[in-house]
Amino acid sequence: MRSLLTMIGLPDLPFLSVILITVMIVLAALLFGWISDMLLGDGGFGIMFNAAWILIGGFLGAWAWHRFGIPTRIDPNALRAAVALACGLGFLVVAAVLRP
Repeated sequence: MRSLLTMIGLPDLPFLSVILITVMIVLAALLFGWISDMLLGDGGFGIMFNAAWILIGGFLGAWAWHRFGIPTRIDPNALRAAVALACGLGFLVVAAVLRP
């Protein structure tokens, strides 16, 4: 778990902090999954699958930004969180559009 968090750019943290961050990420994904389920209606996948798509897209977006990101004057952690959220929601919308 620590290697995954380090891979996306989070610092090496104590175990309790890792659990707290993981719970916050999952709760945020469920919240955005619920909101996107209301917005997508029948085009969505349900709250749990929407949250899963958002988490997958968010991790891919955070990893890509950490790997290939452009240096800016904005706080890197806030920028990485915004990019992860945008990529997660974008990944969900693309998956909903391409669903047969």
